[in-house]
Amino acid sequence: MVLSLTPEQILALAPDSSSAKAGSALAGVRHWQRLGRNQTSAWGEHQGSAREPYRSCIDLTAPAFHCTCPSRKFPCKHGLGLYLTLAREPAAFPEAGTPDWVVTWLDAREKRAKKTIAPKSETSAPDEKAQAKRLAQREKKIKAGLDELERWLGDLMRRGLALAQMQPYVYWE
Repeated sequence: MVLSLTPEQILALAPDSSSAKAGSALAGVRHWQRLGRNQTSAWGEHQGSAREPYRSCIDLTAPAFHCTCPSRKFPCKHGLGLYLTLAREPAAFPEAGTPDWVVTWLDAREKRAKKTIAPKSETSAPDEKAQAKRLAQREKKIKAGLDELERWLGDLMRRGLALAQMQPYVYWE
């Protein structure tokens, strides 16, 4: 399902007001090169301060963005500007063959989505040997911790509780 967002909804995706303002400034066909779209995505290139143009694309099935700019904001102003341009001037985005860089990004998104929502096989039984091994390791660590605590408490009692009161805070940490 392709989402059809209004400019207001797109600007609401901005991480902050300065990104929304900068994205609005990049909305318009004159800021973009090699615009295109298919059923599920839109893309374009913006000549920024770098030698190579920034490549931006949008997954239209869910508001998801990708851009080659160095911004740490997500979505960046380029993604917002591209989406705003699409919302305001959809005719400027011709149906075209999807560039390799867009296909690569969409494939990676799909793989991550499948990985996170893939249900575990209901037919496979839990590995009882692995569970027993983890339980034995956990019990060994608990026993070691209790042994250390017992030794520390024994040392504390041997020295006397009166000396314990005079210890600095670092001793107790």
